[in-house]
Amino acid sequence: MERADYIARVLDVNTNLVLDMTGFVEADSPDAWQPIIAASGDEEVFHKHYTTVDEKSVVSFLLFDQENPGSIYRSIAAARENARCVREQISSEMWEQINRLYLRLKDRSYEDYQRIGSSEYLNRIKASIYLFYGIAEQMMPRSTGWDFFNLGRYLERADNLSRLIDIKCLLLLPNEKKISPVADLIQWTAVLRSCSGYEAFRKSRKGNITAERVIDYLVLDEHFPKSIRFSIIQAEAALREVSGASDHHFTNLGGRALGQLRSELDYALLQEILDTDLHEYMLEIQDKISDIGALINDTFINYSIENAHIA
Repeated sequence: MERADYIARVLDVNTNLVLDMTGFVEADSPDAWQPIIAASGDEEVFHKHYTTVDEKSVVSFLLFDQENPGSIYRSIAAARENARCVREQISSEMWEQINRLYLRLKDRSYEDYQRIGSSEYLNRIKASIYLFYGIAEQMMPRSTGWDFFNLGRYLERADNLSRLIDIKCLLLLPNEKKISPVADLIQWTAVLRSCSGYEAFRKSRKGNITAERVIDYLVLDEHFPKSIRFSIIQAEAALREVSGASDHHFTNLGGRALGQLRSELDYALLQEILDTDLHEYMLEIQDKISDIGALINDTFINYSIENAHIA
């Protein structure tokens, strides 16, 4: 669900961004859409099925493509299947909402997206996901299932935000020296809007929108619900509940790796981040989150009988 929300946001903002960037880039050119595919991590899969990079091919790939495991359709289908497997542990309202969203996406195409309008179509998806989260918030017992729900949600959110920032690193005019101040402002504003952070940023961080201030807010802020640091803090708290490690150190490798990443973000300095290659920094975060996810999976899901006692 988190991934579907992220993709819907990126597509919505990018569609408006390329219009705002008229004069800097052609609206339907590869420069306007290739960065989204590159940051998704599914570039190889995309080029196996599409020969051109334009709005139609990218939207079709990320929204409707049944062969793309990272598309909105496949993400919702996977979430629905997971919900079906734990049907007795979730409320009827949760199941009905995710099933309703799945049926709305099933057998849809780019033509439906175009007919309804991009913003309206994507806003309906986002609203359905928010409704699902609201139902879960109100109806899920605060037990292990709830902790796993939050663990996966916040790890996915941190990974998605790192990819969103990465899109900016690759977007339109990769050589920063060639980007005009106006274009740069438009792009960083779009990044904030992609994660619903524009108004929150304006209210909490007075002053101009600059690359440095946006990076500090989205990566290191501990209060903004969609920042990388906040997401990792929440994921660690959820894993502590799952592991029973609330008052002592983690004994599992996933918990230790997650705790190490949280500590790195707690003590990270903005200038150190800016002094590095931001693209490489985001890739490093993505790799660490991927490793953490694999370790958690090995500990709690695909564990051997010999390791069943480890928490």
